[in-house]
Amino acid sequence: MTNLIRLPEGSVCWPAAALSSAAQDVRHAKTRVGSARAIDHCTGGTTRWERRQGDATAWVEWDWVEMGAGTVVQADPLNVRSNVLLLDDRGRPVLSSRRRTTLATLVYLLPWQGPVLDELRRSAPMRLAA
Repeated sequence: MTNLIRLPEGSVCWPAAALSSAAQDVRHAKTRVGSARAIDHCTGGTTRWERRQGDATAWVEWDWVEMGAGTVVQADPLNVRSNVLLLDDRGRPVLSSRRRTTLATLVYLLPWQGPVLDELRRSAPMRLAA
């Protein structure tokens, strides 16, 4: 029996213990603003942050919602999508529950609200015209 882990194409392995230092190198890649939700009329979207890792790019993305003028929050803090396989100190994949909380911590460490608010301001004329 083999001990090799088959990763989906584009996956990046990242030591979970290196989270705080890795957060310093993660950069905003893009933010998408969606239309207002019919239920509560809140505008939402998705933001993606990336970090070069050798010849691959590690990315994390999540959904956000504008709760009021100048206030954006994660739509679901434990639903962070990523191509990162987090590894423990022995080089084994961490449990999915630890992966979720580790990625949520990474998002907490990132200054993501600024770029999202900038994109909201840029897209405001288009959204108001619609």
